Amino acid sequence: MEEHKDAYSFMPLKHRQVMATGFALKYRDELMDVERQIKGIAGNSSDDDDKWRNNQTKFDEVRELLTRRWNLLNLMFMPSDANMNRFKEINFRLETLCRLLRDRMLRLKQSLPLVRDAYFDDDYELEGELRFSFNDENSVLKLDDDHYCSDFCRMIDIIHTCNYGTYWECIERISPNSHILDDGVSWNEPPFYGRPEFNDIIICHAMHNLSDHMLYSIPDILRLNDFWAEVHLTFQSITKQDGTRYIH
Repeated sequence: MEEHKDAYSFMPLKHRQVMATGFALKYRDELMDVERQIKGIAGNSSDDDDKWRNNQTKFDEVRELLTRRWNLLNLMFMPSDANMNRFKEINFRLETLCRLLRDRMLRLKQSLPLVRDAYFDDDYELEGELRFSFNDENSVLKLDDDHYCSDFCRMIDIIHTCNYGTYWECIERISPNSHILDDGVSWNEPPFYGRPEFNDIIICHAMHNLSDHMLYSIPDILRLNDFWAEVHLTFQSITKQDGTRYIH
């Protein structure tokens, strides 16, 4: 794909769709083999033992295989009207959730004088988090699409397990003083860069994190169906043995 990127950028949509079909036929068997290897380590279902997660050698092997899978599925992605419309909807939803998180945090910060307790509160922390949560098979949409022959539900479960407990457990972490990363300029970076079907979309930062840092391929992202947005306000009382208080 890399060597044909310039030519691909000027291809009509129909030709790019034909190319995606060709990539699917070319790489489908390799994709299925990669997923078999992943299941050989992580198990065939979420009920299987996840001790592999605490074995660094096995964990690294799964991540390496998931990276191969990410590359293959991005090559195979079919830019159909239905897929592109769904992508735009998810991108809009993610950007909206981040904006709502920031707005909710601002309102909560403005209300602090009403809820702070001078007898207890020495300091506070205010943070917003957006994450994808895999709870069960309903967390992954089942689309009428046999183009990829991927076990999306199990693979997304395993990706979620790999990210859990790491910095990338959250798609976004927002504080009251953090920079606004969605400023109207598209995060048009790999795997979107060089693909003209994404040129007219302002790709949000959350989408960039999902697709570039968290091992979710574009076809995976179209199936993610359980986004949690949370705002955390923590009041802290900090004292020494003699009762001396730290007041921020």
